[in-house]
Parts: sequence; structure tokens; C-alpha cells
Amino acid sequence: MSDSELRAEGGLPAAPTAPADVSAEPRGQDDRPARGEPGPARARPSAAEAGPAPAGEAGEAGEAGEAGEAGEAPRRRRGRAALWWTPVVVVLVAGLLAAGSALGDLLDRPPGEGSVDVGFARDMSEHHAQAVQMAMIEFDRGGDASTRSVAQDIALTQQREIGIMSTWLSGWGRAQSASGAPMRWMGGTGAGAEHDTHGDTGAAAMGDMPGMSGSVGGAASANDTARMPGMATPNELRRLATIHGHDLDVLFLALMVHHHRGGLAMAQYAAQHADSDRTRSLARAMVLNQSIEIDQMQQDLTRLGAPRA
Repeated sequence: MSDSELRAEGGLPAAPTAPADVSAEPRGQDDRPARGEPGPARARPSAAEAGPAPAGEAGEAGEAGEAGEAGEAPRRRRGRAALWWTPVVVVLVAGLLAAGSALGDLLDRPPGEGSVDVGFARDMSEHHAQAVQMAMIEFDRGGDASTRSVAQDIALTQQREIGIMSTWLSGWGRAQSASGAPMRWMGGTGAGAEHDTHGDTGAAAMGDMPGMSGSVGGAASANDTARMPGMATPNELRRLATIHGHDLDVLFLALMVHHHRGGLAMAQYAAQHADSDRTRSLARAMVLNQSIEIDQMQQDLTRLGAPRA
């Protein structure tokens, strides 16, 4: 039985009920909405209700604007100063470059007529020219492919070096060749001297240099005399031009070994006594390359069944 039926049987009054129109009491701190239950919406105040911004915030905004304008002015001044200094810096750099060029020209004066540099460039060019002539004969009519390849390398290398030394002589204002005995620059003072005070020291020393064919002086005929250390005599050149095949290979290798030895003596002297760095550098390269080629040609002579030169 329900509670209302028990009350009716026992004559008890019915339980009072709350009036329907009574509104709920306001919630206190403990009556906050449960998690997940939306609370009452809060309206944002309008601009009119919010009123003017606080004085502190307005002041900060004004100070930031004034600081930006104040920083812009120094930047404009620095930009104008940089533009003013640019042409000055350009002029100074150009002046320093011109002064450096003039100093370089002063220090890099052309070597003298009797210097090691000029004498080496002239005599080695002539020495190389005969090597190119001999190499082309071998390359044209030689019988051994390896020997013909060596001849080709010698012709190309030494022709290139002739071009280098010819350019030097032109740049120094010197003639490509000179009259008189060769090798006068060897044992001379070098160092830009205009005259070799040692007379025929170079020519006298030729007979003692390795690779010298023929003899020096009037004891032998001109056809049996080599002009410089290692160079072939006119008779040897004529014989080289009349043979071919295996005989040409052997004679070419023997003559070129002697030719390289004579060139080595000249290059070694220039590498030690020339004034110009580029002259010494080229001379050292010649010493290295021709030493390697001498070893190769000696091996080729052995391979062809001929005695070493």
C-alpha cells in the first residue's frame, strides 16, 4: 500500500505539497552546476559600458609610437652616411691597387742581357728546337710504337716550352737569339748583369758537361762539333734523317739520351741561379721530366737489344 492509502485508513492528514509557483531558491556556493552542466550565460559589456581605456595603457601605446619614430631617424642618418662614404672607399681601394701594381712592376724588372734568365731562355729554346726536329724524324719513320710515342711526347712538351720562353724574351724586350758563343750565362754573375765578366767561361765548361757530343774549339771539323751540351752534330743529324725502322729507333734513343743529359745540366744551373721565380720553376720541371724520360729511353734501348747510352 502506498503512503497516501495508509494515511487514509488511519485517518492521518495527507502530506503537504509544495506550491507549484514557488521559485527555486538561489544556489549557494555548494549549489554550483555539476560538471558538464552548462552555467548561466554571461553577456560581454559593450564598448559604451566598458568606458575609456585606462590611462596607463594609453600612455604605453603613445610611448611605443614615439620610440618607433625616434629609432627611424638614426637609421636614415646612418644610411645617408654610408652612401657618402661609399665613393671614398672605392677611390681608396683603387689607389691601393694602383700603388701595388706600380710596386710590382718596380720589383719585377726585366732581367739583364747577360743574366741567367735571358741566357737560359735563349739557349734552351735552341736546344729544344733540335730535340723537336729529332723527335719528329723518329715519329715519322720509326719502327717501334713505344719509341714513336716517346718521340711524340718530347716534341709536344719541348715545343710548348719553346713558346713559353719565347714569350718571356718578348716581354723582357730581349732578342730571341744572340750572337757569340752560347752558354756564356753559365757561371756568370746573373742577377741582371748587362755583361758577363767571366768571358768564355760558359763555352770552356761545355766540354766537361755530361752529354756533350763532339769537341769544343777548332780541333774538329764543324760537322763533328755540337753547339751546346748534348746536341747532335750535323753528321749525326744527317745520318738520323737517312735511316728508318729499327735502326732509326736505336739511334734516336741514343742521341736523345745524350741530348737530355746536356739539357739537364743547363736546367739544373738555371734552377739554382736564375733570378725569376718562373724561370726557376720551369727549369725544375725540365729536370724532373727529362730525368724520367732518360730512364724510359734507357729501358727501351735494352728492350730493343741495343746497349744503353
